[in-house]
Amino acid sequence: MAEISLSLGDIFEQVFGYKTKAFNPEFQQVHGDAAQYGTEQGSLGSPYYSSDALGQEYYMPVTVKYPDNSQLSQQNGSAGNVQGVLKTWELPYPVISIYSRKTMIETPVTERRGTVKELINIQDYDITIKGFIITKANEFPENDVTTLRNIYEQNAALSIQCPLTDIFLLRPDRSGSDQVVITELKFHEVSGIKNVRPYELRLLSDEPFNLTAIA
Repeated sequence: MAEISLSLGDIFEQVFGYKTKAFNPEFQQVHGDAAQYGTEQGSLGSPYYSSDALGQEYYMPVTVKYPDNSQLSQQNGSAGNVQGVLKTWELPYPVISIYSRKTMIETPVTERRGTVKELINIQDYDITIKGFIITKANEFPENDVTTLRNIYEQNAALSIQCPLTDIFLLRPDRSGSDQVVITELKFHEVSGIKNVRPYELRLLSDEPFNLTAIA
């Protein structure tokens, strides 16, 4: 079998248009008895490291939990137990970014420079994940592409676990919710490579609300 050599950094730049050191990080030399990687998990419990499909360790894994609708319960002719079944999937080779902005009203003041700013709210956190689905063999990664499609087609909020997103989502003022909704999925083209499929996900934080009916 011929050996396949890939540069994920070069492919990332080709597909997404900019360079990242996520696939070739530069670590400062560690002296003395300090651990090579330091802390193994974030303060909220998500791990900083995981292993990819090729057995290589990488930084900042992203895991999602979603309902498993592929195994419908046939007992008593009901699928009522399906909602209690969750599957966990680690997104392959993720590079994650988070964006948010504030909704504000700016009112000009007569004979003064600038404006009076009134904060209305902080909008949802907009999370973008870019990565690669890769198979060991030189074949199209059909199974993992299908899994990602199934996750995207869930018409419900999903749970996401990552040290970076934990900082923004797992907070008391959000009731400790790690729920997100996937709003966009894109599979990018890449020429000349059969076993790599670049993907891009856009997610929005889904904060729980308690609505009170007024009679």
